[in-house]
Amino acid sequence: MSGWIQIVLVWCLPTSPMPVGVPAPFHFYCNVGYAVPDCRLKLRRLQDVLGSLNPAQLGEWTWILVRSEDWKPILRRVGRDPDSPAFTILASRQTFLEDALFDADPVRSRTLVERWRVPRDKLLAFAVAHELGHAVCAETDEANAIRYAEQLLGRGAAACARHVPGQGEKRGSDAR
Repeated sequence: MSGWIQIVLVWCLPTSPMPVGVPAPFHFYCNVGYAVPDCRLKLRRLQDVLGSLNPAQLGEWTWILVRSEDWKPILRRVGRDPDSPAFTILASRQTFLEDALFDADPVRSRTLVERWRVPRDKLLAFAVAHELGHAVCAETDEANAIRYAEQLLGRGAAACARHVPGQGEKRGSDAR
């Protein structure tokens, strides 16, 4: 299922220095259509959020930003919920984030705020923490991932429901 993703990636823009707490094995990409300064700015914001969530236990992971105008068609094509602003593919250790999490498009922002019941200014952090909940706990259940996101945001760690050997290691299933 992840083969289509590699086709749309154009560049990786490493930003230095990385915020404290963001481990070196993280990779950051923007898909086609981003202007380089815009991509760099958004990747820095993502790295700042990750740095505040202590994701070191995750190990090597790839984070990919996708423009909102490309988001829904891509998610529909691969059978995902097009209204979700992020999803994780555990088996390939990749998390995808919609650009709407970074930019305040009034219509999309309202939809996301209403659906996820999270204030607009906290939506990016919540989405990243939610996806970390999927990744760190190898969790495919949405309700559990929401609970883990709240734990990550509140105390910096998630208490996974079951023992997960080598938390965050590869798993065969996907999460949204």
